[in-house]
Amino acid sequence: MKRIFTTLLFVNAAGLLFAQTANEIVKFSQRSNYGTSRGVAMGGAVGALSSEYASVNVNPAALGTFRMGQVLLTPEVDINKTNSNGEPDSRNSFVINGASIAYSFDNSNGNFNRFNLSFGYNLHTNFNAYYSIQGTPQSNESLTEYMIGRANEHYAGYDAWARTALFIDRVNNVFGIRPGYALQSQQQRITAIGHTGEYSLAFGTSYLDKLYLGVSAGLSDLRYERRDAYDETASFNNAEQNTLYETASFIDGRGIGARLGLLYTPLENLMVGIAVQSPVFYSLSVRTNGGINVSTVLDDDNYDFTLRTPWSFSFNVAYTLNTVAVFSCDLEAVTNNLIKLDGDFSDMTPAVTDNLHAIDDYLLSDATNVAMNFRVGGEVRMKDFFIRGGFAYLSAPTSSFKGVIAGSGGIGYRFGFASVDAAYRYSTASEEYHTYTNSPLITTDYLKHQIMLTISYRF
Repeated sequence: MKRIFTTLLFVNAAGLLFAQTANEIVKFSQRSNYGTSRGVAMGGAVGALSSEYASVNVNPAALGTFRMGQVLLTPEVDINKTNSNGEPDSRNSFVINGASIAYSFDNSNGNFNRFNLSFGYNLHTNFNAYYSIQGTPQSNESLTEYMIGRANEHYAGYDAWARTALFIDRVNNVFGIRPGYALQSQQQRITAIGHTGEYSLAFGTSYLDKLYLGVSAGLSDLRYERRDAYDETASFNNAEQNTLYETASFIDGRGIGARLGLLYTPLENLMVGIAVQSPVFYSLSVRTNGGINVSTVLDDDNYDFTLRTPWSFSFNVAYTLNTVAVFSCDLEAVTNNLIKLDGDFSDMTPAVTDNLHAIDDYLLSDATNVAMNFRVGGEVRMKDFFIRGGFAYLSAPTSSFKGVIAGSGGIGYRFGFASVDAAYRYSTASEEYHTYTNSPLITTDYLKHQIMLTISYRF
């Protein structure tokens, strides 16, 4: 049975800053987009593809294979569907998956016969989603019971609410629910907005068109906004009682990271490579606020912390069959257990500090030590027309997740120095979590449709 993280994670008004437990932090560390329709259509198995910008985002040595400059843009439509304990919801969004420009400098008189540079933006994760959960929890699973516990611990705002609620009394300085209170239903509504993306500068070179080397440095951008509303309904003395608990959390910041890669052609039609992605070192700022039944305002929290994402290592293979077909495969190892939170705890409240430590301990103990991701793809060429397909399996980063399964396909057409490529990707994932101590277990299934178009020009 999966061990679900149930450590208390409410932080004053930040109540649900890390709701859904440490899963939010894990999501900040994941990436599944590679900036081009060709790369997505081929399942993300792009590390050893020649003259493909998506490859540079996995193995920067691929930039050394470019013989011409290139500029491209990839807009995308995302359809995010969720199902939490049987409640379906959806949210659609328009994003820019990637944009880049690459330059190729010929040095045909030397053994290192090309020096190439590129600059681009790549969207790693789109957090835009809406989901809701409804049900009738047991009395000991009540949000109200949890909030009374907070009031008895003298958390700011909770005791003010407890003193005004008709169904709560205080005996010997301890709050408790009066007889006759009957829990009827509970609803949770969550709206998430945000993204992680990367601006990267890459350098690649070719040694006699046999060995390719590359390095890239990236500035990552993280923006995340989450709004939660918990609505609990009960009856007391034949009258309906409603407890509405609302929180909002805002996280934003920057991070830096790097990639190093190598590609080699042992046979004319075979390309093999290895690449390493360093952790991204984020510096993040947090703002939170909340309230109970509109009239009771909880204290705001504002603080900074740092996040270190995992290392990843990939092995890349691509085989070209008589210039009419390409088959590619990537195998990636991700050290999820090395995700790390830290901060200047002297500037934080004890509750915030305790929660960051709790999340960090959970990531250390429950994250998959080394998650293995597998991607495979293919492309068939018919003169200037291309048909592509791919599959990806991304292992679960912690025991609270199930692995991501994705299938994709697409087409492309090349005319002169320009090309247009379209892709579709279907992916599923799932997570389990508790939103507060003793809350009912929630299982959320994610289904995503991605439709994208890449317009590119070589020069």
